[in-house]
Amino acid sequence: MTSPFSDGTVLPMDAPPMPVSPHGELERLRSERVQWERRAAVAADAVTELDKALETLNSAVKGNYFGDCVEGHGVYEGLRRAISSLSDEVSSRSDRADRLASQCRLAASEIESADAQGAAGF
Repeated sequence: MTSPFSDGTVLPMDAPPMPVSPHGELERLRSERVQWERRAAVAADAVTELDKALETLNSAVKGNYFGDCVEGHGVYEGLRRAISSLSDEVSSRSDRADRLASQCRLAASEIESADAQGAAGF
């Protein structure tokens, strides 16, 4: 059984047999699936952390604590605009990290499939 992380972050799975080179046992083809699964796990962790940050950020200023005056309203509105802009950016980064995780998993599968097809030719 192998897992990309020693703490079992990714569910363990049986390691596929590695194809052997026609040049003998010393020359092995090496699959990159584990590395791509690690990349996917890191991207998924980033999504989780970014989503937590977004939740915290969106609850940062729920009301105008700066006073019922022109300056207070101005500071509050400016802060809300800044938080809104930052929230949009964090949300965008989270979406990109989620897509990256999916692409890494797809790459792992496609590379493993190509390795298996290539090994069949030996």
